[in-house]
Amino acid sequence: MPSYRDQAVVLRKLDYGEADRIYTLLTREHGKVGAIAKGVRRSTSRLAAALELFSLVDVQLAKGRSLDVITQAVRLPGPRVEADLERTAHAGLIAELADRVSEERHPEEGLFELTVAALRDLAVEPEPRRSSAYFMVVALNLLGYAPQLQACASCARPLPEAAAAFSPAAGGFLCVDCAEPGMHLVPVPALKVVRVMATGGIELYRRLKLDESLLGEVERVLEAQLEYHLDRQLKSLRFLRQMRSYA
Repeated sequence: MPSYRDQAVVLRKLDYGEADRIYTLLTREHGKVGAIAKGVRRSTSRLAAALELFSLVDVQLAKGRSLDVITQAVRLPGPRVEADLERTAHAGLIAELADRVSEERHPEEGLFELTVAALRDLAVEPEPRRSSAYFMVVALNLLGYAPQLQACASCARPLPEAAAAFSPAAGGFLCVDCAEPGMHLVPVPALKVVRVMATGGIELYRRLKLDESLLGEVERVLEAQLEYHLDRQLKSLRFLRQMRSYA
């Protein structure tokens, strides 16, 4: 079988048979790839340690009919996502979004690098919610569902400096004339943060001071936009919401 070598992020894994495991890999050159590691669950396997979830690996694969076969894998240096529940849950959100944005064997320009950067930020960021929130903006941009932030999504008039309702169905924020009675109003600081995330770049975003309430408002906007346009609830977001309800 012809083989190839690439760098990859491990997005998902699924036990298969008695000792095998199927992986979903986001590769630099080949896009999303489904691959099987044979015998990886045996104690003698050298592949298992390298192929942990969310790890960045240098991988050798043999092309197969439906699934490629992982023949070698070496974990590349860099910070690792700690095995605590909250951080792992946010890493799961980044991985699920990368999986949804990518296509089989079709590399999306910049997606691999952005996913690697998001997971590295998550590994060192004191507040993991910041990293996954920024990647939600990345995913919306790549999917073509970035919300309208400067003008009313309904009438296109410039938004005033005031709290505004957000409507995923309309595609963004609404002015006071277009918003329906009773809609939740997103405060001005949260609207400004989302604008920075969309246009100001990661470095400016990192310098922003975000308390829990403000970050929650930002997440509310981004999660609503994602789930409306993906037309289903993300498993990782459902789990994160459950965690928040128990906190």
